[in-house]
Amino acid sequence: MKKPYHQFETRDFVLDNAFRQWVLQPTEQNMTFWHTFMLKYPEQQANIDEAASILLHLRTNHDDLTDASQQRIHQVLLQAFDNQQRADTSLSASPIRPLWQQRRFISRIAASLTGLLLIAGGTMYYLLHPSPQRIHTTFGENRSVTLPDGSTVLLNGNSTLTFTDDWSGNKPREVWLDGEGFFKVAKKQHLSYQLPRGAVAGGLIKFITHTPGVDITVLGTQFNVNTRRGNTAVTLVEGRVQLSKPGVRQSRVVELKPGQFATIQPSVGKVEVKDEKPQLHTSWVQRQFLFENTPLSDIAQQLRDTYGLDLVFEDADLANRRFTGNLSDHSIETLLTTLSLTFNLSVRREGERIILQRNQQTLNTNN
Repeated sequence: MKKPYHQFETRDFVLDNAFRQWVLQPTEQNMTFWHTFMLKYPEQQANIDEAASILLHLRTNHDDLTDASQQRIHQVLLQAFDNQQRADTSLSASPIRPLWQQRRFISRIAASLTGLLLIAGGTMYYLLHPSPQRIHTTFGENRSVTLPDGSTVLLNGNSTLTFTDDWSGNKPREVWLDGEGFFKVAKKQHLSYQLPRGAVAGGLIKFITHTPGVDITVLGTQFNVNTRRGNTAVTLVEGRVQLSKPGVRQSRVVELKPGQFATIQPSVGKVEVKDEKPQLHTSWVQRQFLFENTPLSDIAQQLRDTYGLDLVFEDADLANRRFTGNLSDHSIETLLTTLSLTFNLSVRREGERIILQRNQQTLNTNN
C-alpha cells in the first residue's frame, strides 16, 4: 500500500508519477494540488525542493551536471532499488543471493539507469514544458516578484506564488497563489494578427490568477488577492477583473469594478460583491495597518495568517470589541501598544503567543 505524501522522503517524491508530472508538465490541477499540500505540510518543503531539483537535473545534458549532482541522483535511485528489493524478497520464497552480490548488481542497474535518464533528459529537454518557479515568503516577510512579462506581485508574509518560467507565445499568463499578494499586471499584446486562443478583443492576452476557490482573469490592472483557509477575497484597485469558479466549464462570470470587494467561500456558490475602500485591504502594501470598525478577532486572524502570531483574548466579549485606526508604522509592537492603550489592556507575550487581558483596575471599576 502506498504511503501518504506527508510521509514521503526525497527518493519517494522522485519516483512518484504524480510528483514528476507536476515538476515536468505542470497543469492547473496538479499545481493547485501540490501548492495546497506544501501549505499544509511545510515540513516537507526541503524534500520537495531536493526532489524537484533532481528531476530538473535529469532534463539537462550529462555534461552539465556536477559530480555531486550525479552522485546524489545515483544514491537516490540506488536506495529506491534497495527498498524494492527488500519488498520483493519479503514476498518471495526463492533463495536469496548474498547481500554483496545484490548491491553490486543493483548498483550497476542504478548507474545504468542514471545514465539513460540523463541522456533521455537531454534529448527531450525542448519537448518538455517549462519548469515551475515557486516563491515562498516566511511569516512577516514581504517580497516583490517580477514575472516573465514584466508584471509584478508583492507577496505578503506566509504566502506562496507559483508560475512557469516561460511566457512566450500567445498562451494565457497563469500564476497560482496561496496567501496574499498585490498584483500589477502589464498589458501584453498577442503576437499575430489572428486572434489566438487565450486572447481577448483588442488583442490582449489574459492574465489568470488561480486560487483554491476562484480564478481571477485580468487584462491590465491592479488588484489584491487574499486566499486563506480556502476562502478568497479580491479587491480591485484599477482596471477590471473577471471571477469564475475553477474547473467549472459553465461557471457564472462575475466582473468587478474599481473599488469593489468580492469574497468567495468554498461552501457558498454565490460570489459576494460589495463596495468598499480598497485601502482597507491594501494598506499592507504601503507597510501600514488600517482598520475601520474591525473586530479584534479579525485583527488576531490577520496577525496569525501573516506573522504566525497567536493572539489569545481573555473572553469572547473582548475579542468582539471593534477598533478603528491607521498606523503608518507597520510594527507589531506599535499595534499591540495601541490596542492596549485603546482598550486598557495588559499584553503578555510568550514567544509567538500573545495574551490580551483587561487591566485589574478596569475590572474593579466595572464591579
